[in-house]
Amino acid sequence: MPGIADPTLAPEGRRRIDWARQHMPVLHRLLEERLQDGVLRGRRVAVVVHLEAKTACLVLALRAAGADVVAAGSNPRSTQDAVCAALVEQGVEVHARHGVPPDEFTADLLAVAESGAELVIDDGAELTRRMAQHRPDLYDRLAGVSEETTTGVARLRALEQEGLLTFPAIAANDARCKHMFDNPYGTGQTTLTALLALTNVLAAGREFCVVGYGWVGKGVARAAAGLGGRVTVVEVDPVRALTAHMDGFRVAALADALPSADVVITATGLTKAISADAFDLLKDGVLLANAGHHDREIDVPALAEIADEIVDARANVKTYLLGGRRVHVLVDGALVNIAGLDGNPIEIMDLSFSVQALSIHHLAAGGAPAGVNRFPDELDDLIARTKLRTLGIELDRPNAEQLAFRSSWTV
Repeated sequence: MPGIADPTLAPEGRRRIDWARQHMPVLHRLLEERLQDGVLRGRRVAVVVHLEAKTACLVLALRAAGADVVAAGSNPRSTQDAVCAALVEQGVEVHARHGVPPDEFTADLLAVAESGAELVIDDGAELTRRMAQHRPDLYDRLAGVSEETTTGVARLRALEQEGLLTFPAIAANDARCKHMFDNPYGTGQTTLTALLALTNVLAAGREFCVVGYGWVGKGVARAAAGLGGRVTVVEVDPVRALTAHMDGFRVAALADALPSADVVITATGLTKAISADAFDLLKDGVLLANAGHHDREIDVPALAEIADEIVDARANVKTYLLGGRRVHVLVDGALVNIAGLDGNPIEIMDLSFSVQALSIHHLAAGGAPAGVNRFPDELDDLIARTKLRTLGIELDRPNAEQLAFRSSWTV
């Protein structure tokens, strides 16, 4: 039966979790004020998110609210074995080990699916889609799924279009307190932090190519420019491309952007954003990193096939020798900020995991229809107001006359 790698790592895991807990006041205030009303008591909740210290705080908050929680990672490269050990030490069922191959990763997720989970917090729909592929009979047990990522929401909508989404799902990724903060501020900052930490190179003066200009791409481009980089954006969506132009970035087709790029960062949520056809366009010494969900945004297997030699240049940096050119790939094309470092800042995930906690609480209360649902606006407002309160900020409220004006067409 899949489990964890090393129970003796628990002390280090506890230290990491304790540090994260200190910087997550919103989640824990909502636990005290909202989540402990009995709605989650006795409910079997699966948490399948990048399994590190911040996620552990979410797991433990749900358990404090009365839920029976089982956890797994959404990507084996980002799983922290010490955190898994600390959770098991505290009585949480965990099926996750760092760096396992795809078949073992799937086995871990199926163990979670078969554990009796009725509510799921998912990332990339990694558990939800595997249940559809391998154990569709377990869908009858599901009372709801809350999805963390753009990629995952797209997968849920695809399941819905095929008539396979027979339970309610909430697009937690689309909550304002998630995508407006997690993606541009969190991933934007930590992508550059990880890239620079892993390579020890200078950002200022470098030519950056950011492939994709969604919320993540915006944050990555802004962070690179803020560090003195010159940024070119590649985008296939015309509105997003125009937005990048208005934001002050050069916009170009991939074939025009790659030859001069010192750093290429993918942020599309798709596969093969940098495919085999693009490798001849890469300059000597280019750095390739991925900030999107899929490990397949950069076609690393195709690059390996044509390489004359592959060198372990640094920890989490491999150099592919192509004739006289060197192409440096960070963490094998996995999410650079999560697989290379500790992922998004704790305060950012405090907001995102507050969305997830309230989302699963909402699903547990019942009443949401089958299919993909919006995260309720009033819960978004609750999270934002709670965060402002932790900062000592109180907002004015509209007066009666203003409320009347807002609700009338005759004034």
